[in-house]
This record gives sequence, C-alpha cells and structure tokens, in this order.
Amino acid sequence: MPGKVKKLTIDQIAKLAYVSRSVVSRVLNNHPNVSPEARERVMKVIKEQNYTPSSTARSLATDRTQEISILAPRKTNEVFANAFWSLVFLGISEQSIRRGYFVSLSMISRELEDYINDRILYGRSFDGYILITREVADHVMPALRKRDMPAVLIGHDPAFPDLSSVDVDNYDGAYQATRHLCAIGHECIATIMGAVHTQESRDRLRGYKQALRDAGCQVCEDRIMAGDYSQRRGYELMQDLLAREPRPTAVFCACDAMAVGALLALHEAGIAVPEEMAIVGFDDLPTSQYTCPPLTTIRQPIYKMAGQAADLVIDQIEGKTTDVVHVKLGVELVVRQSCGARVLSD
Repeated sequence: MPGKVKKLTIDQIAKLAYVSRSVVSRVLNNHPNVSPEARERVMKVIKEQNYTPSSTARSLATDRTQEISILAPRKTNEVFANAFWSLVFLGISEQSIRRGYFVSLSMISRELEDYINDRILYGRSFDGYILITREVADHVMPALRKRDMPAVLIGHDPAFPDLSSVDVDNYDGAYQATRHLCAIGHECIATIMGAVHTQESRDRLRGYKQALRDAGCQVCEDRIMAGDYSQRRGYELMQDLLAREPRPTAVFCACDAMAVGALLALHEAGIAVPEEMAIVGFDDLPTSQYTCPPLTTIRQPIYKMAGQAADLVIDQIEGKTTDVVHVKLGVELVVRQSCGARVLSD
C-alpha cells in the first residue's frame, strides 16, 4: 500500500482502492449498490489513511448540500416563547448532525414571500425540508411539489395526504386528561384549546368531548375556549372562564404554556389550585414539574418526534424510501399536584 496521503481526495481514495470515484461516493454514503469486495477495499484505505470526508467532498460526491431547512411560522409567541418548539428544533438538529446533515431555521410569512421563493425554496441550498405547522405547509408545498423535494411535516393534516408526517396521538392525550379529571370527581370541566383550524386542536377537542360523554358529563360549548398556544392567551381565557357561571372546577389546557398562563390568572384571583380548581396541561415541558403547584400534564415524546422527522426527510434525501409515511407516537398521563389526585413518580 502506498504511503499515507495527506488531505486525501475522493479521487485519491479511488486510486488507492482500485475502484472508480463513484464507488467511493457510494461507500461514503452507505449506498447498497456496492460489491462487498469493493466496499472492503475502500474502507481499508479510509481506515489506514484516517480519512474523514469534508462537507464539500460529500456534496461533490452526492450532488447534495448536506443541509436541511426547518421552516417555521413567523410567530414569536409560537416559535421562541414556547419551549415545545425549542425541543423540536433541538431534536431535529441533533439527529440530523448524527446523520451528517446540518440544519437551518427560516421564518415563513407572506411578507417575505419573494425572499422565501428565491433563496429558500428555489435556490439550491437545501436537500430537504421539515415543515412546522399546517400554515407553513399551505405556503410552501406547491413549490416543493413542483421541484419534487423531500419534505416532512411536524404534525399531521388530512389536507396533505402525500406529505410524510410525524405526530402524536392528540385524541388519546386529550381523552386521558379529561377522563382523569372525571375519574377524580369533576363534572364541570372546561378546556382551553389551541388554534381551532389545526388538526391537532380538532383531535384534542374530540378527545375532550368523548371523555366527557363516556363519563356521563355534559358537553357545554361555552366552556370550550379557543387559544393560540401562548401563555398570554391561557391567562386571558382563564380570566374569561372565571367570569362565567357556573364556574368550572377543572380545566384541561391543550398545551403546558397555556396552562402556565391559566395558573397565573388563578393565583391573581386568589383561587387555590387544586383545592378550588384543577388544572391539566399537554406536553410535559421540562418546566412543568416546577410550576406552583407542579403541573399534571400529558407527556408527548417531543424530542423523539423531532428526531423521527429528521430521519424521515434524510431517508427521502438518500433514496432509502419513496413511501409516504405517517408516524403517530403514543402519549401518557403524568400526575402531579395541580389536579389534586395522587401524585405518581415521573
């Protein structure tokens, strides 16, 4: 074997391993269409030469940029103020890096349409896209379909049956939360929902209503409040609920952020939680066990969901799948003090 070569190129590895440049490219990207003998020779050279492919080398070898674009709605209260999205971005980024890709976060809005089209959707900057919310999918999917670009949606919406997605069982989560409140004796249970136009809100509302019906409790439309997943709206809508008669004894909030806002409104009104009002959230954010009192909530695997979205789009990029995949992950009830029931260990 020739002496060690500094800063090897793909062509030099091909020469040392007695294979073509395309074979080296396929080995570097774990492509199955390589004979065992050729793969062994290439890997032997890589090991002996301590070769680590640069991002530029990978891009040239695969005609890919090794970059993924996360497209999120330009709403500061959803993207930056809600820790849910921070965990989503972290999960996508870390799993992408593990698989050799970097990620870029871009804000999507109608006001930035020209920039989005020129630089993000039609420029040759990204190999694939992860879309955050239906609002983003509505805006960018026509362009992505036209270019046949790999894309995955965080969440799920029947309006995009051909778009792979990763979501949780929102219906079951809301059902578990509401049924738990019924099981510990509450009959007048309100809910503070998210944006009513989203599929996840519709699914959580169905779960809430079905749990009430199964427990023999009345479904009252004036106890169903529509929010926007922000602490501010949770605070405002709880104030609204407190002004209504009869006042509910329990509230299911469709996210932890709104539950935190609701807890503040109750504190300011001098209403004890859980003695006078029980609260249940949805997410199990890291801060939820440190609210006062600690928040009973529905735990969804946020980090896992984000990582699976990264895997799905990368598998599309690398040609490992052409199937449309809709992943639905399970959720679980985490009981803490805010509902007044027996506390279970996390």
